[in-house]
Amino acid sequence: MRFIYIKNYLNISREKKFEFIKFIYSFEEFKVINQKIVLNDNALIIELSKRSSFDIAKTIIDKFFKDYDDIETFFIDSLAIEEDNTLILKRDNEVVRSVYIK
Repeated sequence: MRFIYIKNYLNISREKKFEFIKFIYSFEEFKVINQKIVLNDNALIIELSKRSSFDIAKTIIDKFFKDYDDIETFFIDSLAIEEDNTLILKRDNEVVRSVYIK
């Protein structure tokens, strides 16, 4: 599986979130199959189908959020919740982010 992690997504307005969700589902080059919210990082994780073009999806998402300096996006290959309630995000078997969750 591959995911796109959008850090600080929850910091944008409600209207912009709605606009983004409509926008992200409108493309044929990639298909969103799941979404997850990470409250402690104000983030959204988007899971795309295996046939999706991840590079196109990330480029389009980055363009959508170009006016938001605090929004960061990156690919992750896997995510797991550790026993200490830490969400571990990995890319190429290396931890790219860890977030404590309650």
